[in-house]
Amino acid sequence: MKYRLGLKPVVAQPRVSLCAYYTSDLPDVDSLTFPLGHPDAIQPEMFMNQALGDCAIAGSIEEVRLANALRGVTVNFNDDTAIQNYADIAGYNGDPSTDNGTDVHELYEYRKATGIVDADGNYHKVVAYAGLTVGDFDELLVALSLFDMVGIGIKVPDFCDAQFENGEPWHLVHGRHKIEGQHYVPIVGATDKNTAQLYTWGAQQGITRGFYETYSTVAVVALTEELFTADKSPEGIDREKLAADLNLFNTGPVMEKAPRKRRSDASKEWLGEHPLP
Repeated sequence: MKYRLGLKPVVAQPRVSLCAYYTSDLPDVDSLTFPLGHPDAIQPEMFMNQALGDCAIAGSIEEVRLANALRGVTVNFNDDTAIQNYADIAGYNGDPSTDNGTDVHELYEYRKATGIVDADGNYHKVVAYAGLTVGDFDELLVALSLFDMVGIGIKVPDFCDAQFENGEPWHLVHGRHKIEGQHYVPIVGATDKNTAQLYTWGAQQGITRGFYETYSTVAVVALTEELFTADKSPEGIDREKLAADLNLFNTGPVMEKAPRKRRSDASKEWLGEHPLP
């Protein structure tokens, strides 16, 4: 591939699933107003992912930048801090043999215990993290509407480079395709109920419902103290129940994709409008 990846194969999911804390106040996809999110709040940057397999670090930095931009704060990051975080989290020391990517569980445990460091020496921590149902695009959209961003892992088939360079959202292509590796990206918006927006390789990129349902490997919401300033904040999340279970955060069994279920009406509609070649 022309562009670098760097997420190690996902071998475990967060044990605590965010869906266990949804309340009756939770919006459904049909009630959401599109576009969702604030993808234009920052200008995405590469953060060395053109040269190193540090996608999980670059994506986490973008999440920190976006979260702060949404509260009117600019946080300074550069290539040196990307390398520093990659070294601290994944053991990269400048030797190509140590450029082995990042484990998603180690990433979030580090972000919770220590935090991502910026160019001014400030550390940005998360209180905890919760997993979504892998491959469930509707749940991804609902979580995006509540939290403004979701970190995801995907398998990357060999046609992704061309789609990215052509300005096309990542979408399914019929046929047998080589999986080049796995990639971590933050979902930061959605143009409609079938197309989400993300940051990768220094740019905004789209990802379709079908691609996500087929190639996603993990989806994680990072929880910060700022999110929980009322009994139920964000709306639709049971704060007290979640807070009581924070000590249970760990990894569970592998789940490569969501349990098989009847194709959603939205997915049927998208396929009707975008038949595969």
